[in-house]
Amino acid sequence: MQTIILAGGEGTRLRPLTAETPKPLVKILGESAVCRLLARLRAAGIRSATLCTRYKSEKLREALGSQSKGVHLRYCCEEAPLGTAGCVRSAWNGDDVLVLSGDGVCGFDYRSILDFHSESGADVTIVAREVDDPREYGLMTVDSKSRITGFIEKPGYDDCLTDLANTGAYVISKEVVARIPEGVKTDFAQDIFSELLKEGKRLCAYVDRTYWYDIGDIPSLLKCQTEILLREGKESLVSPSASVGKKTVVSAGSVIEAGAAVGSGSRVISSLVSENACLASGADICEAVICSGVTAGEGLIMKRYSALGEDCVVGSNVTVESGARIAPRTKIPDGAIIRTDISEGGYSSLSFGEGGEVRGVSGVQDILRLGLAAGSALGLENVAVGGVGESAEALILGLRSAGTAVYDLSGASFGELIFCARKLECSHCAFVDGGVIKLVSAASCELGRSEERKIEQAFNRSLPSERLLSPETLISGEAASGIYLRHLRRIMPEKPHISASIRTESIREAEIFSKIARESEGERVTFAVASDRRTVSALTDESVVSYENLIILACKGHFAKRRSVTLPPRAPLVCDKLAAESKSSVIRSKNGATELSLFACDPIELIAEITSYLTEREISLTAAAAELPDIVYTRRIIEAPEGLPKLMSEGFEGTKAGEDVMLERGGARAFVRPMKSGRAVSLYIESVSAEAAGELSADILKRLRRSGNG
Repeated sequence: MQTIILAGGEGTRLRPLTAETPKPLVKILGESAVCRLLARLRAAGIRSATLCTRYKSEKLREALGSQSKGVHLRYCCEEAPLGTAGCVRSAWNGDDVLVLSGDGVCGFDYRSILDFHSESGADVTIVAREVDDPREYGLMTVDSKSRITGFIEKPGYDDCLTDLANTGAYVISKEVVARIPEGVKTDFAQDIFSELLKEGKRLCAYVDRTYWYDIGDIPSLLKCQTEILLREGKESLVSPSASVGKKTVVSAGSVIEAGAAVGSGSRVISSLVSENACLASGADICEAVICSGVTAGEGLIMKRYSALGEDCVVGSNVTVESGARIAPRTKIPDGAIIRTDISEGGYSSLSFGEGGEVRGVSGVQDILRLGLAAGSALGLENVAVGGVGESAEALILGLRSAGTAVYDLSGASFGELIFCARKLECSHCAFVDGGVIKLVSAASCELGRSEERKIEQAFNRSLPSERLLSPETLISGEAASGIYLRHLRRIMPEKPHISASIRTESIREAEIFSKIARESEGERVTFAVASDRRTVSALTDESVVSYENLIILACKGHFAKRRSVTLPPRAPLVCDKLAAESKSSVIRSKNGATELSLFACDPIELIAEITSYLTEREISLTAAAAELPDIVYTRRIIEAPEGLPKLMSEGFEGTKAGEDVMLERGGARAFVRPMKSGRAVSLYIESVSAEAAGELSADILKRLRRSGNG
């Protein structure tokens, strides 16, 4: 008699336990299902077995070796799924076969099963078990002599003519195995047994009265764990090498495996805490599974049938709602509420990019929650929103549901939105452009880090969308857009000195420009708007004029009229010098405290200001740019090693939170600041030459590497 153990399935319904582990190696009371099976085989006098493997077969070999529990093992690995019968055929040695499932947990007496098969003269013996809910199993009808008369596959209650379930354990004569086609996907229950029955072959049922659990999913696994504990006369099982804090309750049905630690004041109710998992104090784990290597902060709440995959890192006060499964190695931030499954790499916490763009949201429901979080976290009274499509509609509904009045500026350009928000006295605005969403202050065109943090926390803890409040007012912002257009027309001269055109991906920007542009016989200039919708460069027949030089020229136009301007911290430093010479001033906006001059964030107004300045002076752009100091402006992103805050403090003196570090060397001046991602630094360099900029940039990179190497 050859014993073949089917151990190749992926166990998808049991994930995340089986994301890294073959289903037969899933543990029950600290011992894998397959080892429990091998121990029962040894007790029945069976000394060898063949394992049919496929999914993560190398882990089975590593765990079991050539012998386990006194049973010698050989392996047969499928290259492609062959079904229950197909894989048995590929592993067959020509003898009668005892076929077993490697992932079931049972109390079967295999010697009695083999004796029954021999005495009955059956071609096939199927081990059957009476079950409480027959709808979840393949069933068999049996006559008074234990002969099988029919099969019913997972019926409804109206078709439940029997409660005898097929357990997947079979004794099969070699004549039956020989008829299984080689290399063809074939199943016993679906293909072989029904044909044998039609042919009048003798199929018998051995009804087992002990216990049998198909640990196919998390509810089944936890039920099996509880009932095996009861059978062994235990309420719960805490490994001697596990650590349980003071005032922690471990209820009946719970298992805490070797090396695991559960902090004080916690509750573990009918749950599994796997080996080397570490839970801080105040955890509440109810009918849930925590896989090996999980690390969780204080106040973790795991609700019924939820699961954390291997090596997940979980922040404090996280809640995992009922049924949610989290893939291995996922990082969950403080305060998050997880309501749905998270696939590997699929969880991305809400964050903000350098330009205010929102990251970590996907789908209409997430965007709606974003609006709700932003409105409630910042206590916004009114917001201007520009954009079209489902994303804009969802964001607007979320904001309104937080009690925020929304000015709808459908399709507005970024600069237009900022202008209108200020006119409408909105402190903040949201810009939706395709798949990009930006939330910014109307004054500084960015959010302060404290505001971003509030929104992130509110998003992670927000109520589900079905509990939204009654929506606030939605107001058309069309009138403000009309004011914006009149504002631009006042700046743009009637008879411009240059012939300007625009190159932009924004249909709205192109439309606005067409309404304010004037024909001219002067120098042809093409203004190219960058994808950030804020910066612009200019192309003439003779040269390319950078955004920085365009900003300087716009400032010169204001200084000529003794007007002050407000610029971002990284606008060209020469602007300050020119302002002093003209008895004017430059204000550097820091942390959103001062309202930026609109041309510093709106490419259309910047173009209008440049055109006005050149027209007043009756000079070409090429000539005006030639008057400017010969300075090279460089912007770079440098990837940094881990531990960026420490690297900044060790490599750069004078580092302050939220501020640039300024370095000077050989005619170059650099402004260095860690990026919000924490994985890179942003450089802005003003230098007398590209060579000087390169040398200073190399010095900064060397400082980072030197600090990173200790």
